[in-house]
Amino acid sequence: MGTVYLGQGRDGRQVAVKVARAELADDPRFRERFRREVEMARAVGGGATAAVVDFDTRAARPWMATQYVPGPNLQEAVESHGPLPEHHVRRLAEGLAEALSAIHRAGLVHRDLKPSNVLLAPDGPRVIDFGISRALEHTALTETGMVFGTPGFLSPEQITGQEVGPASDVFSLGAVLVYAASGNGPFGEGPTSTLLYRAVHSAPELGEVPASLRPLVTRCLHRDPVRRPDPAEITQLLTVKAPATAPAVKPPTKALVKPPTKSLVKVPSVKAPEASTPPGAKFATSRIVPATWGALNMAVALLAAAIADPAAGANGATQLLAIAAFVVLMIRAARFFSIAVRRKMTLEVSREGIAVTRAGVFKQYWWYELARVRVVPHRRRPWLVVWLKEPVRRRFFRSHHGGVRLYPVAHERSRRRRDRDTHELRAALAWYLPRAYDPR
Repeated sequence: MGTVYLGQGRDGRQVAVKVARAELADDPRFRERFRREVEMARAVGGGATAAVVDFDTRAARPWMATQYVPGPNLQEAVESHGPLPEHHVRRLAEGLAEALSAIHRAGLVHRDLKPSNVLLAPDGPRVIDFGISRALEHTALTETGMVFGTPGFLSPEQITGQEVGPASDVFSLGAVLVYAASGNGPFGEGPTSTLLYRAVHSAPELGEVPASLRPLVTRCLHRDPVRRPDPAEITQLLTVKAPATAPAVKPPTKALVKPPTKSLVKVPSVKAPEASTPPGAKFATSRIVPATWGALNMAVALLAAAIADPAAGANGATQLLAIAAFVVLMIRAARFFSIAVRRKMTLEVSREGIAVTRAGVFKQYWWYELARVRVVPHRRRPWLVVWLKEPVRRRFFRSHHGGVRLYPVAHERSRRRRDRDTHELRAALAWYLPRAYDPR
């Protein structure tokens, strides 16, 4: 989105100046998004975020100057110094709950609360980056039907395209606290589709969260938004249940980063709202797995043949069973070997579309070409099938009821692995193309 510079005003105070990239300045949609971010940040104000000092959204390159916060973001602090102690996590929770209260009082939902958007100021945490925030009366899907945010910290309702309200920020708060206490998100690591699926269907990993905070974090991460506490209740619970031995200090943010000594020093650019849409999910077929299973089946078939040999001295019934086993195992071996000799395929699902590579031949299906996308079971084996808005003859793949069979989903794998890849693929399709994806 732009670059952030450290500047100094006429009154001597330091400010962070966010300047848009030149190539984006001519995009009316970008200017509208930048203007909205300024309005959102100004609406919140106070100690919840970095206050807006000045701005010009009509300049050749739009810019915004905010209060400079002399401290790292939470992600930098945890990566550099490890998870925070329990009493620091508690104070962090109190500060973020107060910040969310201010954001929600302003009629906003942040929608992208994550460690890199939490600055650890000496006087408490500040929430920044209102690039994808929305007013409470417009909290469903965006205009394009896409849901933005950061996997691992998104609420289930954001992922599934349901109405997003203040409770969504509370879910993200719970995920941020898990990260602060453990160094990992509540749903671990992995591809985008895996994180999205876990957030909707799996229980969060809270083993490293302090026992005194675990009940509160569990409530914040409840799948049902109605069951989550509001920020005011979080503040009350933290006050009531604070351990008597907890030191009354704030996170040691002053010791983490030295304050700058020069003005107008360029600092690392912030992440753009566009970057919050994650990279694509990738899948690939394997030739080694079916070849291994084929060899194993053939070895057992040869053993059965040796037993069926009259020279082995087995009785008639045993010989018949061995012959039957030999036939079945050879058929299975042939099937596995036939899969192994197929050309390797890779599939990537991203915001650009669906890309398939087969034996070095690349095919790209852009999102605007697709009318419908579905994972279809075919003879108990799932296939990714797409229907194009303007059907054309495709010799690269076989047809399927007017659509095109693009990718065999883990046909050579075990049923458990096949089910897992199917779930991940469905989650990726629901994330990147919610309007065309058919979940049946």
